[in-house]
Amino acid sequence: MTIDDIKNMLEEGFKLNHCEVINESPNHSNYSGDLSHIKIIIVSDDFVDESLVQRHKHVYSKIPEVVKTIHAISIIAKTKSEWDESNEFAASPPCSKN
Repeated sequence: MTIDDIKNMLEEGFKLNHCEVINESPNHSNYSGDLSHIKIIIVSDDFVDESLVQRHKHVYSKIPEVVKTIHAISIIAKTKSEWDESNEFAASPPCSKN
């Protein structure tokens, strides 16, 4: 599984305005080169009227194989108007074992 594979799954599953899949694996101790930690920043009006939990479940439903194999997934899921209002998001915290 690669970052491009994950992005392709999201592109097929959503009408996207913006999508980034970031490999955060190297930021963690014992990094072996494998993809283990990712951040997904996804903007789509498919999220209109969905709660934060519903949005995360919606994303998970489009990447079921990823959910099985990746240790940690951080998701920022916004509608287009929310993204236009603020495209800022909190940085991921450092690994607790670094």
